[in-house]
Amino acid sequence: MQNRRRATVERVCICIIFRMEILDEILDYYSALPPAAITAALVVILITLIYIISRKGVPPGPTGLPYLGIWPFMNNENMHLKLHKMKEKYGDVFSFTSTGRLYINLGSIKALKEAHITKSECFGERLEDFSMLGYFFRDAVVFVRGEAWKAIRKFFLQVLKERGSVSIKNTMSDSLYESLKSTVKDLKSRNGEPLNLIELLTDKCNAVMRLSLFGDVGISEEQIREINILFADEIACMTPMNVLLAGKFAKYIIFPLKPEYRKARSSHRKAEKILLDIVNEHKATYDEGHARDIIDDYIKERNKRRSKGDPTAEYFTDVSLTNSLIQFMGDGVLSLAAFISVIIRVLIDYPEEQEKVYKEIVEVVGLERQPSMDDKSKLTYLNAVILEGNRVSDMFPVFPSLECTKETTLNGYKIPKGAVTLMNFYSAHKDPDVFEDPLKFNPSRYIQTDGKRRPELPVTFGIGKRACLGEGYVMMQLFLFLATIIQNFRLTLPEGVTTSTHELFMTGKLQVCAHPRDQK
Repeated sequence: MQNRRRATVERVCICIIFRMEILDEILDYYSALPPAAITAALVVILITLIYIISRKGVPPGPTGLPYLGIWPFMNNENMHLKLHKMKEKYGDVFSFTSTGRLYINLGSIKALKEAHITKSECFGERLEDFSMLGYFFRDAVVFVRGEAWKAIRKFFLQVLKERGSVSIKNTMSDSLYESLKSTVKDLKSRNGEPLNLIELLTDKCNAVMRLSLFGDVGISEEQIREINILFADEIACMTPMNVLLAGKFAKYIIFPLKPEYRKARSSHRKAEKILLDIVNEHKATYDEGHARDIIDDYIKERNKRRSKGDPTAEYFTDVSLTNSLIQFMGDGVLSLAAFISVIIRVLIDYPEEQEKVYKEIVEVVGLERQPSMDDKSKLTYLNAVILEGNRVSDMFPVFPSLECTKETTLNGYKIPKGAVTLMNFYSAHKDPDVFEDPLKFNPSRYIQTDGKRRPELPVTFGIGKRACLGEGYVMMQLFLFLATIIQNFRLTLPEGVTTSTHELFMTGKLQVCAHPRDQK
């Protein structure tokens, strides 16, 4: 027994001596390192510890690489699908990092409403740090922050209502109706031969935008067309991968290496120059008693606030005006033309649904007159097709939206200040808890029937106070262009042509054949 105890003590002593020798070797190794290397190692350890502690309580999610996060593992073609797969693993609300920024993926309409409506006081601002969207829309109503946003948003809401939606309703024969008639005429002249529908619709939406916001004298169609050609370069740069990049590393290291970003910046400066020249011309010929267009409205509002000593007058800068107008013209022309084409692309994919819409139009409107906004409430199935087409399209699969300005919770998880919400439209619109058989195109789901609850409406235009200002303007034109085109044409793709909705939006190309219905 004594021999066994002695042997055990000897083994313990040997182990202690051995470990002390290893510790001495480690200390000798680190003592030989330069102080800078030791300091760097300690900083890395400290940052790692702070990161781990700060992530405590936040939504679960993939880890990714240090600082870069999951960004290197994504691509433009299927990023929304990868995020959707993560939702299946982590839930509607999960987190991930990209170039040092913490993103909170909101993968359901319920989560979007909680963040952007219920807790809007915590998610009321756009990202303060550098981002591509923030650069292109600098000081514009869509990206300005704080009190400036409140003042400018209120002004543009009123003006867009008066000059946009109201003018469309009250002066149809002078603007939109004429564009609709010329659309039918141009399509018939092709006699079923292929054409780029987005290019045609862009030209028609261009005319409507000019007359509704600028009238006959504020700006020429050619100037709007030139600005939109430049804006198309910006759209081409707004890929899912690029919109996730934020911060100084992205600004000074990643983006300068991207040729499409350099081209987009150059195009943006040119568009700004065109509009600044137009604004300066308006200033030189401004008449207080005769506001010619939206630019004069802006100058009048600024002058009124200055005369009253209102400090909010300083928010009404020329840069804010020009970048807001670039956004309005881009969304009201290019994006609208693409949006109409997306729904038409869906109807081409489902010809039986196209025929249902046509038969409803014939029953409600007939073939002797154009559809009007008075017909909207009666064209139930067309409205349902627009909603369902909106839901199933992946034109805007994800969009980084709002920065958390004070710590809060979402779905029971801690959301730290500085985190950015990612509106995951793809996942929200494919939620099986909200949409029965979500991958199926089924417009009937939006038709109210006794005892059946209609599902949530699509949230493509955003949700809450930061939702798109021009939703009403876009949806009215979308309805009228679709009703008019389907009334007069049967639409197909040219043989061998395939185009995804994302590709359609990014390239501005959709080849279609419009077969006149009055020709058998």
